[in-house]
Amino acid sequence: MISGASAIVKTLELLGVKVIFGYPGGANLPLYDALIESNIQHILTRHEQGAALMANGYGRITGVPGVCLVTSGPGATNAVTGIADAYQDSVPMLTLSGQIPNKFIGTDAFQEVDCINMTLPITKHNELVTKAEDLVPALRSAFYIGGSGRKGPVLLDIPRDVMEEKRFYDLYEERDLPGYQPTTAGDIGQIRRILKLLAKAERPVIIAGGGIHLAGAIKEFTDFIRLTNIPVVRTLMGKGILSDDDRLFAGMMGTHGNTDGNKAAAQADVIFAIGARFGDRSTLQKKNEFGKGAKIIHLDIDPAEIGKIVRPDIPIVGDIKVVLQQLLDNDEKYPVRFAEPWFKSKSASNVLYKEDAANILELICRELSKIDEKLIITTDVGRHQMWATHACTNPKHMPILTSGGLGTMGFGLPGAIGAWFAERRYPVINITGDGSFWMNMQELTVAVEHKIPLTVLICNDYRLGMIRELQHTRHSKRYFANDFQKSVDYVKLAESVGAAGRRVEYAQDILPAITASVESGLPTVIDFDIFRIDENSRAGIKKSA
Repeated sequence: MISGASAIVKTLELLGVKVIFGYPGGANLPLYDALIESNIQHILTRHEQGAALMANGYGRITGVPGVCLVTSGPGATNAVTGIADAYQDSVPMLTLSGQIPNKFIGTDAFQEVDCINMTLPITKHNELVTKAEDLVPALRSAFYIGGSGRKGPVLLDIPRDVMEEKRFYDLYEERDLPGYQPTTAGDIGQIRRILKLLAKAERPVIIAGGGIHLAGAIKEFTDFIRLTNIPVVRTLMGKGILSDDDRLFAGMMGTHGNTDGNKAAAQADVIFAIGARFGDRSTLQKKNEFGKGAKIIHLDIDPAEIGKIVRPDIPIVGDIKVVLQQLLDNDEKYPVRFAEPWFKSKSASNVLYKEDAANILELICRELSKIDEKLIITTDVGRHQMWATHACTNPKHMPILTSGGLGTMGFGLPGAIGAWFAERRYPVINITGDGSFWMNMQELTVAVEHKIPLTVLICNDYRLGMIRELQHTRHSKRYFANDFQKSVDYVKLAESVGAAGRRVEYAQDILPAITASVESGLPTVIDFDIFRIDENSRAGIKKSA
């Protein structure tokens, strides 16, 4: 006989879990006790949001659920942002939340929160496990649901008495899931309709979304566009599917896209959206006008996404990797061939840097792209995120991990740490702003503790840059609550927790500073003083030798 907590840990081992990110509390201590005897590595984070976002970053790299462990009440509520972020971006993730004992549930006991109803809208599946005999099948089914079909976060809320109960457990016990059968292969009739419609098109465009990454379908996607010569526009989450300098790349569409990307989508007579959900920032917030005059094909693993925002002429549900291979296999019978792409971008790869404070952000990203080795890059949310999606162009640095759907400030640092635990061969880079950095800067100590080769690039403009920009454009320059009144010495801050710190005030020092940090292999924070770099560049001042 073993405890329920031991059964959970042993089942996780059988499922191949190598790392858990977590924070202990009274309600989940039985799990921590069981982890002492396990070969699973536990990473003690400094906040539950950090644990959830690390598991999020881990899941983005591996494609299997990253696991985080939190306690009841405030532990669970702190994890909600990381769970919601994973839900919006279809990231496989498993949250195990400790809960107060069964007999106290519903009494407003100490640290009680209704975790199930709280997370119901932001999980693919969640469950309160009230009986010890349900533990193993609940865990196995949750892990399977989170990592299959349209991937996403799952949560198990487990009362402490269930974790403490000792009994015999079948660690291989599965649960029958008759209502959960994700569609993988596309309907053959729809496959033929797609090929026939594309063959008759004069100005077809493919929209490449993040679902192509999630499906591991980049090879099939590349084979298809090489065969057909159809121009490609991408969403924010489609970054890295196709190189920015590829002759078929037309640009990024949407609010933060570029002129050519939006022009190609607007001029198309057939739009083939692959793994994209027509979010408001992609459709320029004009869902009723997007694609007017064009026939629309929509391929997605999740039938709920098809027709939700834009009604397609040809819907097709299936695993993108499988469906693209079906299209390739049927192409001989229904060939789609264009001698040349009808749309050729003029602006997708243009250098936009004009030496003003905003475009220093672009310069930092372009200098980073000169580092010719494999890097894993994360961003936070703000102006630096948008510059990164355009100006980070090195194929060796793709895909960039970013918070697309939820737009989570503070994702980048814990996301980078989680990504490194998933793939430890490569240095990790977090491009962030001074506002985003403060959201989860405490997790820098985790990087120091584990000697992670992490470089944090703080694009420091002493303000919430995107908020100020929106106040400028949408609120008649009525600026409020965007300036940080007191500047911070980020070098000293980094050194105070055991990391290295650098400050850059000259444009020519950007690349050397990043290169030196990457080569050192040490956790490093680089403070890019955006306004100082701009002032020195405008004045033609170069740092003296």
